[in-house]
Amino acid sequence: MWAKATFALPARVKNGPSVQPVAMLSKDKALMVTSYAMRPIFFAYDRRTGRHQALATAPKWGECNLCYEIMSAAMNETQIAWTAGIYRSEPGNPGKRHMELWIMPRSGGQMRMVTWLTGPGDIPWGDELTITGDHAIWRSEDDTYRVPLAGGHPEKINPPAEPRPVKPDPEVRNFRCDVEWCVGRIRPRPDEVTTLVVQRRDGSGRATIAASSSERPLIGDRFGLFDPPYVYAGNSVHISTNDLGSNAVVYDRCTGKTAQVGAPQEDEGSAQVLQGATSPQEPILFWPTQSEKQYIVLDLSRISDQPCRN
Repeated sequence: MWAKATFALPARVKNGPSVQPVAMLSKDKALMVTSYAMRPIFFAYDRRTGRHQALATAPKWGECNLCYEIMSAAMNETQIAWTAGIYRSEPGNPGKRHMELWIMPRSGGQMRMVTWLTGPGDIPWGDELTITGDHAIWRSEDDTYRVPLAGGHPEKINPPAEPRPVKPDPEVRNFRCDVEWCVGRIRPRPDEVTTLVVQRRDGSGRATIAASSSERPLIGDRFGLFDPPYVYAGNSVHISTNDLGSNAVVYDRCTGKTAQVGAPQEDEGSAQVLQGATSPQEPILFWPTQSEKQYIVLDLSRISDQPCRN
């Protein structure tokens, strides 16, 4: 399924470091970044020529492990921005990590720190970044901030209130909504396959999907990235495991189709399926092959939106 939207990228620069995908810069060029264990370097990889081009390199002080750890990323037509967990010795930093916002031109060039996002010792478990006009919108665990890309202090904002969603029934747990569409987990019963429900905020358009959980609403109000289903035995016991060896289910709301994605690893586990940077288009999903020599990329922006318009 979605063969035209799926392709492979090398997991290492020739005679150079290991890298992983971030986003697609164009149809044939991918934005890649080095692994978290080393000083970050951004590369553009040309799928036609098979060559990497270095776009920007983090400061020298970012060489040590976890001194400069990229957390989330976003881009628009001209810029790439990202949040980073930072540790560096300097006045006012009592030996603790904090979060910063950084930016660079999309075509490559010098990296620039925009501002501190948190104080020393404050690293959220999860965050999300988008670019809107001349500002970055940063969402931490509990709050949302707007930051001028030209520099300045983060300004706490209150997202616009959305209509209260209609919850499908009392058996639904972990109900999350985006602009229009919501996802929830139906409370499993013994000897049944775990199921999620997808519906509009007003309760219409309801569909059920064989999956076990969702950490986020639908991507772009269309695609779901869910954990695989299993048969529930009661008291949180799994009767069946994921026999297909994948570790995620991708769901397309417009067609109702699902696909198992991911690949088993040599240690008998499965590598996590990750979502790339946010951008004006749908992001990429990616995961390593079993050999870990390549990444498989599913570019959601290449999946036709014609079914959504019907």
